[in-house]
Amino acid sequence: MNYHHGDLKNALIKAAISLIAEKGPNAISLRAVAKRAGVSHSAPYRHFKDKGALLMAIAESGFNALATRTREASLTFPDDPTRQLQEASIAYVELAVENPEITQLMFGGFITPGECSGTLAEASERAFNSLLSLIESGKAAAVFRDEPTEELALAAWSMMHGLAMLIIGGQLQTREGDQCGPQQISRSIGRFLMEGILGKNISFSDPGHE
Repeated sequence: MNYHHGDLKNALIKAAISLIAEKGPNAISLRAVAKRAGVSHSAPYRHFKDKGALLMAIAESGFNALATRTREASLTFPDDPTRQLQEASIAYVELAVENPEITQLMFGGFITPGECSGTLAEASERAFNSLLSLIESGKAAAVFRDEPTEELALAAWSMMHGLAMLIIGGQLQTREGDQCGPQQISRSIGRFLMEGILGKNISFSDPGHE
């Protein structure tokens, strides 16, 4: 299989993601990725010096996807900071549960802070900054409580990430499409998060049933 210039890197990342989904990050090797991508064993070294560099590129793509997914979800309610944060939180859980192996790679200690590439650190920061931006918007509109933005963002992140990891780990049994699915659980748990950030009791209806 031949790739035009500029296609090889993305092809290798896609092949690696496919392998991770099947076997987990520990089973990845540049040789296995090259075989899956249909290129020579030496081809990956044009873009990645070793397995660690490839894993960092995959994690970077995961953080970019996270930032995009949460941002798009928040735009469903452009004039409602509360619903923006709610939908972004649900999107976070859904994306993590849909891609458990990538989530584990991003947050499971496979890449230590000292090993992070500059672009990976930037992608991670962008993902967190999208959450900070939502919190700032809510505070500017006098909707969210007047507490440090980073503390509110950390509270939101901790709750939704913890929920996602419980689902991924099988501690919470969910079935796609029923009332116990990730979205419904996220919506229910998110209500308590939002009550804490707003400092008052609130209720959310499911947009699909409004």
